[in-house]
Amino acid sequence: MYFTYKNQKMFAFSDTHGMHRKLSIPQEVDVLICAGDVISDFSADGLDSFWEWFLSCPVKLRIFIPGNHEIVFDFYPEKAKELVPEGVVCLEDNGVEFCGIAFYSVTTRSLQQNKWLHQETIIPANTDILITHIPPYGFLDEDAGDSILRNIVLSKRPKIHLFGHIHSQGGESLDGTWTRFFNVSKFNELEVLYHC
Repeated sequence: MYFTYKNQKMFAFSDTHGMHRKLSIPQEVDVLICAGDVISDFSADGLDSFWEWFLSCPVKLRIFIPGNHEIVFDFYPEKAKELVPEGVVCLEDNGVEFCGIAFYSVTTRSLQQNKWLHQETIIPANTDILITHIPPYGFLDEDAGDSILRNIVLSKRPKIHLFGHIHSQGGESLDGTWTRFFNVSKFNELEVLYHC
């Protein structure tokens, strides 16, 4: 999904599931954001191909958020962090500022007891763009989003919330009272291209 925020051209995507090379990145993008699920087989091996492709994109900033298929980040968190190459900012319950834009990520990838987020997480009040893999409940989520995340978004009011996971809602956006929601899943779109 392509958008401009504070004069920075951004492209956000998720759920490529190994089809990242089929993804068309617009020219002159400043910030490239991946909200997870770049592999399908739950292994770390498929990440190498993704990193190579991700680093080849000529942008100023690359942000990566692990999804539920990047399970290596759950089982071997320290090893997984070592796999992230220089030139990629991996966000997990932390943030980064770039050109006056505050990005923040909340980790939502391990489903336990029918919840993706297991406790209230405090995000900075000045967050411009919140990035998660799972959507908040009630926003482009087919009723499969997370209610704790919904409470966080509604109370902290980031300007933009980027997420994926729900393939059927990919490419859709929704304007809330304070926040604009983008489901950036590319799976359905890429699956058509992949099988042609």
